[in-house]
Amino acid sequence: MSNNMKPLLLSAPLALALLLAASPGQAEVQLDGSFDGALSVNDLGDQTQARADYDVTIGIGGSDQLDGGGQVIWRLEQGITNYTDNATAVFGGKEAWIGYTGETGTLRLGKMKSPLYDLLDARYADTGAKFLLAEYAPGQNVYPGSAIRYDSPEFSGLTVFALYDLDQGDGSHYSYDLGMQFAKAGFFVDGAFQQRKGIDGSDDDAVGNASEFDGQTWFIAGGYDFGNGLGVNVGYKSMAHTPQGGAEIEQELWFAQGSYASGKHSAYLTYMQLGDQGDLDESGAQAMAARYAYGLSKQTIAYVEGRYVWNDENASYGPTDDAYDYVGAPGEDTSRLIAGLKTEF
Repeated sequence: MSNNMKPLLLSAPLALALLLAASPGQAEVQLDGSFDGALSVNDLGDQTQARADYDVTIGIGGSDQLDGGGQVIWRLEQGITNYTDNATAVFGGKEAWIGYTGETGTLRLGKMKSPLYDLLDARYADTGAKFLLAEYAPGQNVYPGSAIRYDSPEFSGLTVFALYDLDQGDGSHYSYDLGMQFAKAGFFVDGAFQQRKGIDGSDDDAVGNASEFDGQTWFIAGGYDFGNGLGVNVGYKSMAHTPQGGAEIEQELWFAQGSYASGKHSAYLTYMQLGDQGDLDESGAQAMAARYAYGLSKQTIAYVEGRYVWNDENASYGPTDDAYDYVGAPGEDTSRLIAGLKTEF
């Protein structure tokens, strides 16, 4: 080895994944993921900051064809960012599940995306609007840690989903999701309902660090692809949570999005209106998000994105992927400008 060469050090899980992927056995194992890196300028109220953002996902997945038909499937996934506490930065921190898939559908056990979050994340992740449409909802369950989930086969364009979180499965404490997706002839309809009962929210700022709360979140969205690159969709999201011994706090979100894609070019423009939070007047906001992306290859895009949030007099919503990322007095507008690259592997 020359003096200019340094050994490549791999973590044990990653080294094992690469070894398994290269093995000539019957089971299939693959390594995949994405790396999104960008430079952003964020107006967070009375403070403006520039920073280098990154959002990395690394997944290891596999399948084994069973002698009697169907497949055993499994996945471990970690995520690393510079704007969270990185609790997901260990393998299995985002997803860790095993399941079966066949003609009757797919059944999984472990840690995975809830159907409500999964549907919103899949459609709006790369449009600039995810920070409110998917990520924001006080008390929302994103990655249930001990769940059983069923996805039905597609039937005439319709797929249904159901999840029960066994972490809360003692009768008086529970959490479940029901969802559906329909797509046919350019039309689509997505929808999901999530119910939570007796949940520990002592480390959740979104519900006021309540020692126990009930939550109910649901959404419905629909749209049409005109076939010439132009698409439109509209949706509604309802969010409610009730701290133990307190009154229910409700909030609603309306949104509309237009999109256009042609060759290597794609663009999205989204308008979002967030209603008052509970009985607190002037605690909502309006937001716009615009994104343009250019395909550098089949796996890599370059993009620029802008967001602007008009906070009401008693509202404090930030423009980053965490709407609670805010510095300033209530009522100040916030904004974000970002340019970056995203590659998938």
